[in-house]
Amino acid sequence: MKKFLLFLLLLLLTWPGWALADTDLAAARKFNEGCLRCHGAQGLHTRSNGQKISLYVDESKYFSSIHGTNRCTTCHTDITDYPHVGAKTGAELRRLVESNCRRCHDYITRVYDQSAHGLARRQGKPTALCQDCHGKHDIRKKEDPLAHTSGRNQTASCTASGCHSGRIKESYTESFHGKAVDLGDTRAATCSGCHGSHNILGPKDPASPVNKVNVPQTCAKCHFRAEPNFAKGTEHFLLEKEGPGSPMYYTLKFFVWLTIGVMVLLTIHMELELYRKWKTAKGGGSYGSH
Repeated sequence: MKKFLLFLLLLLLTWPGWALADTDLAAARKFNEGCLRCHGAQGLHTRSNGQKISLYVDESKYFSSIHGTNRCTTCHTDITDYPHVGAKTGAELRRLVESNCRRCHDYITRVYDQSAHGLARRQGKPTALCQDCHGKHDIRKKEDPLAHTSGRNQTASCTASGCHSGRIKESYTESFHGKAVDLGDTRAATCSGCHGSHNILGPKDPASPVNKVNVPQTCAKCHFRAEPNFAKGTEHFLLEKEGPGSPMYYTLKFFVWLTIGVMVLLTIHMELELYRKWKTAKGGGSYGSH
């Protein structure tokens, strides 16, 4: 009886939250219906500075996102009339949306402002803003496999639009960590696992988790008894004849040619054995006789 009463009490305490969430979602859906009459049409686009810009919003992705209970104008605060006159696009829209993210996510953006990305933003340099990492209309919690910030999708998010592409991306995907993540391992180190997320700092910064002094402690999050020698290694290397990746390059080449040699010799051995059997059968002798 006590357990039943406790269950009823918990139900009464949590039910208003469910009802409120459902009400918010219903209100958002009703408000956004007008927006989605146009923006829910695939192929809807505009042009700005000679570039084609898609205006399509996938309704199902938006309503299943973490912002599914928000109205469109929560982020698009410049939209106050219809048809939209002077609606922002491109870099202006990115800056507007990012400033609106700050209204709700004040603490996170203060952490971000102290990061390498935040410093580049203050200096007016091209850098990652909120939507570059988290997405736009399909933002999900990082624990969601479909989130742009989930472990398996981080490589694509961090290298999008040319950010951290080239040698950085290639070296990670070639590494043990990168291959493990691609194969679905949820424990292997991802970009944020080593570098952090909103608080990313350059490797020369003493507070950075990838600073040489801090590397053993960072690696110790996954590796038992991470020794000081961990800091002497190079993580982002390519399998090349020269440089930090050369030992692994020649080791790979050795085992590749060793495997090829073994397979060739094994094939020759099998062919010779089959030939001997054929000769024995053709001569009318028994296999193995002398």
